[in-house]
Amino acid sequence: MKKPNRRKRFPLTRSQKCVVALALLVLTLGLANLVRAGMALRYAALLPNLPMTVPWVYLAAIGGFWGAAFIACAVGLVRFRPWGRWGTLTATTLYEAHAWANHLLFDVSDYARQTRPRDLLLTALLLAVVWGLLNWPSIRKEFKQ
Repeated sequence: MKKPNRRKRFPLTRSQKCVVALALLVLTLGLANLVRAGMALRYAALLPNLPMTVPWVYLAAIGGFWGAAFIACAVGLVRFRPWGRWGTLTATTLYEAHAWANHLLFDVSDYARQTRPRDLLLTALLLAVVWGLLNWPSIRKEFKQ
């Protein structure tokens, strides 16, 4: 009779729990962007002649790209890979820079301009959480191999 192959599971440290929580946040960003890509494709089919500042294809492609990037980063974080840490720092920063470039170049409504202070606060909060957690000394040690 064969014994089941059971690996020993060690409880996660506090630092590892923080990384897993951050990975869930990054995964949520990735899934939200994939949903955004799907919605852009759906609206493109439903409203093909709607005048817009950017085409539906652009919105779908960007949502798909950032969705895939964030999901890959979440996998790297959960597996405690060094590339997961650096990838998350890079992807989050570039994502926010891209979002702000889109805001400044393509927002045409008054409502979009009115929400900029809130958006700036949320951007600063996300970047502070990601950069703060991933540069915390005890968390940086988790990614050393």
